[in-house]
Amino acid sequence: MSLKSIKFFILGALILVVSACGKTADQEVKDAVLSANILLSTSQCQPAIDLLESIGRQPRNAYYLKTLSSAYACRAGYSTVVFFGSDISKTASPAPLGGLTTYSTSLSAVTSPLSNDSNFRDLQTAIDILLYAGGIPTTTEPFATERAKFFSANQAGDINTELAFMLLVQVGKMMKVYGNASALGVKGAGGAANNCFTDYSDTPAEIQTYVTTILPGACSSVASSHSELAKTAVPTAAEIAIRRARLCQGVVLMNSILDILPSVLASAGGTTLGDISSVTTKLTAQKTKLTTEYPAIGSTATVVSQTNCETDTAISVDTLASYYAVIFEGLIE
Repeated sequence: MSLKSIKFFILGALILVVSACGKTADQEVKDAVLSANILLSTSQCQPAIDLLESIGRQPRNAYYLKTLSSAYACRAGYSTVVFFGSDISKTASPAPLGGLTTYSTSLSAVTSPLSNDSNFRDLQTAIDILLYAGGIPTTTEPFATERAKFFSANQAGDINTELAFMLLVQVGKMMKVYGNASALGVKGAGGAANNCFTDYSDTPAEIQTYVTTILPGACSSVASSHSELAKTAVPTAAEIAIRRARLCQGVVLMNSILDILPSVLASAGGTTLGDISSVTTKLTAQKTKLTTEYPAIGSTATVVSQTNCETDTAISVDTLASYYAVIFEGLIE
């Protein structure tokens, strides 16, 4: 390289440095989001995460949050293209919602326990980024109405739409594993020993009766639990806390779907979005059964904050198990 070329190279580098130093914080965020989206277009998930996290979380920037959420979802193996191209049509087959367990993401291999599976955790991170968008504290219930305080109607709508699809996918994986579903979506036929999600031997009598005499499908015993949701004979405080946290995760996901999905469907202009259009109806029907069978279910039926679910004294392991008995067991047979 000649001396003249070197001088031009140094001058160009100085111009780039000066221009970069002159950027506003807002412009840096915009540039990072643009670059991250370019990376995600070629499935470079980790570089996109690194880039966005390096500038610090932007809790009130909808574009940043959606891109960061997409980056973690990408690392989790979630694809909106695949979801709409092949998964969405499976939702209600087998009925009522056993098809959730046949999504491509549900059928992918998982490590045990599910709560520590890297893909499951990454998708949960993607969900939480949007669920608490706006900087909502984890001790505040992150309902859609709460997020609407911080974003325009269009921005909030976009967040809810992206969130709703990821919630369905996450529930599908949870139902596949804990429900011991087969590749065809049949509960109790997946190769493990359990026919039910969790243990119901300590739930109220009406819930036990519902499980053993009313509930259709494979689950007909109060003690056929998946090992990760089972109770021990004399549980320690730590074991109770772990079981409660895992049960809460499913309850929060389901309640969040019911909070968000109706408005997402309404904003779709009357289109059906495939079998997703039936999710609200079926989930609402099971919620009605739950409050009918167990009127004392209380805040367990509405909680959407994981923190509150784990710490609210009105929510117990038994109310959470009762929720599973009617909602989860009733949606996959």
